[in-house]
Amino acid sequence: MSDAPIDRRIAREAASWFVRLQNRAAGAAEHAAGAEWRARHADHERAWQLAERFSERSQQLAGDAARAALERPRSPDRRKTLKTLALLIAAAPLGFAAQQRLPWREWQADERTATGQQRTLHLPEGGQIRLNTGSAVDIAYDDSVRRVRLIAGEILVEVPREHGRRPFIVDTAEAQLTLLGSRLLVRQYPHSTYLAALQGAVLVRPRLSRADEGLMHLAVGRQTHVSPLAALPSEALAQHRLDWISGVLRAEKMRLDAFIRELDRYRPGLLRCDPAVAGLLISGTFQLRDTDQILHALSQTLPVSVHYRTPYWVTLTARA
Repeated sequence: MSDAPIDRRIAREAASWFVRLQNRAAGAAEHAAGAEWRARHADHERAWQLAERFSERSQQLAGDAARAALERPRSPDRRKTLKTLALLIAAAPLGFAAQQRLPWREWQADERTATGQQRTLHLPEGGQIRLNTGSAVDIAYDDSVRRVRLIAGEILVEVPREHGRRPFIVDTAEAQLTLLGSRLLVRQYPHSTYLAALQGAVLVRPRLSRADEGLMHLAVGRQTHVSPLAALPSEALAQHRLDWISGVLRAEKMRLDAFIRELDRYRPGLLRCDPAVAGLLISGTFQLRDTDQILHALSQTLPVSVHYRTPYWVTLTARA
């Protein structure tokens, strides 16, 4: 996907089309018009794909309750979602480009984990950081601030509070996160930052927001996604976000292609899913310590075959 900025007008149009077509009342003619808009220009399709990606990650754009709000034309939630989604689409390439230009940052990070590895780091002066698979961080403490830079992957931060003293800040490609509590979950996506306030609130400052315009106070038990320009309105914490800490991957009526994308984070090499079986649904709890066993379980519960071209090149296809 190109990392060129997306025009704000196109971003607004993409957000509008995306929300309109989430409406269950949208007919064939409206879906055809949306498809025609996507095909009109490469940037239209690129903006649409970004809208889909943000929708997959955010409960605010998925689920029956969210869809009901979006179907009400005069709903404040609908207007706010349209505005925020447009900002996220327009800003996404900015964060993506910044990361793509600095691949060496992961290799030179203070601490990192390999694919499939998890580690716990004990911080200076107390506290710890749990690194999930494929993660990299820099750590810098001085007399004025305690700072962690998340370069890639996902971390769980647990630190003692210092009332009136040095703030604890987590920097990502898209935002600066200041802990007002003591426990925070953060994941770096290609186009956004995901975070959840687990104990105490978090002050969220998107990197390209104007002054305090984009500042968000994320309350405990809430989660959000952030682009360089704005944060999505917060939502209740999805408990499955914490499953990796226990070494499991949990799915509940999850599309197979989405499940494989998540499993791919924990398995070296290439793991792919044929489009013919991408829409199959899977539910269950899987132990991440053995990804081959997970693939075997999929072949036993779904009409799929697991093809090993090499141990590091695996594809799921329809069973013959």
